[in-house]
Amino acid sequence: MYRTVFFILAISSSFTTILSQKLLLKPEKFLWEGQEFSFPENVVIKEQSLSFETTAHIYPAERDPFFIVLRKLPLNSLSFEREAYESEIFWHGKNKSKETLNISGLNVLVYRAEQVRNQNLLKANLWIWSKGQNHYWAWIFWRKERTDLEDFFEKGLFIRSIGSE
Repeated sequence: MYRTVFFILAISSSFTTILSQKLLLKPEKFLWEGQEFSFPENVVIKEQSLSFETTAHIYPAERDPFFIVLRKLPLNSLSFEREAYESEIFWHGKNKSKETLNISGLNVLVYRAEQVRNQNLLKANLWIWSKGQNHYWAWIFWRKERTDLEDFFEKGLFIRSIGSE
């Protein structure tokens, strides 16, 4: 009987979500999965940890000009059929582009496009990179009229640990 109860608890706990939320002020750095990030405004960070995956959702604390999702990819390598994947990244995206950046010795694959969502014109970037044996991606959306955010996100200034100072 005790073994059955223990087994059920062990299985259910592996799929239990653990959420945490915190306020991060602009000059502070955010350390996540061994990498340091910074943001152009005060942000609220919601971290989610599952037994097989961790994510961080970043929202501005005072207004809504951008949204970021950081995710550690549960993959052993980034080798997959890129053409099929690339066609599905941006749903009805305009002005799509792809670029590989070398930032402090790391190759970062960046997909860019513009999208209309909820009647807002958004710029969208998907950053994919590897650090050691781990692979990460960052989805970034911001309003196109916020040109001050464009330099910050397009140049990768949010990723502090790979030399974007």
